[in-house]
Amino acid sequence: MTLKTYALTSVFALCSLPALSEQTEWMLDLGHAHIGWEIDHMDLARTVGRFDTFEGTFLIDEENPENSVITVTVDAASVNSNHIGRDNHIRNADLLNVGAFPIVTFASETITMQSETEGTMAGMVTLLGATAPVELQFTLIADRTYPDFIPNYDEVRTASFEATGTLTREDFGMDFIAFDGSPVGLEIDLDIHVDLVDCGSLPDAVQATNVPCNWGYVEGFTGPNES
Repeated sequence: MTLKTYALTSVFALCSLPALSEQTEWMLDLGHAHIGWEIDHMDLARTVGRFDTFEGTFLIDEENPENSVITVTVDAASVNSNHIGRDNHIRNADLLNVGAFPIVTFASETITMQSETEGTMAGMVTLLGATAPVELQFTLIADRTYPDFIPNYDEVRTASFEATGTLTREDFGMDFIAFDGSPVGLEIDLDIHVDLVDCGSLPDAVQATNVPCNWGYVEGFTGPNES
């Protein structure tokens, strides 16, 4: 199943849920989104990386955030630690095994707000064909519109979030250890930064030229400062 097919399937499944609340679909601004990870390296400088290709469905209930539903799909082969040899090893059967399991998924289950801007999102991650729980601590950094002087941003409303969490490799059967004292840690710390944009509130003609609503989604669409 491709990343796009999984995302569409997820949307249809989510839309078939009982109408518990007023959910609005927000779009992930791919120009301002980051799914990063860190892992121990023999108690030296931690190895840091990211995934370059991912998509998400964000059904947000502003009045009752606990009724929001979030699904994210990640292209496992897009892993990038700025070291081609290490990345090729991460992709092989020792670790991510992207040939057999090309997609990593997250699906939210419960959201609990501790304040107006901070909360916990519990959900399930599927990796290497195994599913295990993860808890993300998130913060709403800002909720505002882009200023009107930026061309093709059209004062679109944007909500930005940061989130952290931890995965344990062994929960997914990723138990590769090269040797005693191996440099590969067992816990993977997640570092997530995303802007969500309310594209649906824009008129169709405006939405068609809006940068956050199209940049990275529409082939040939150019963003700011691109020649």
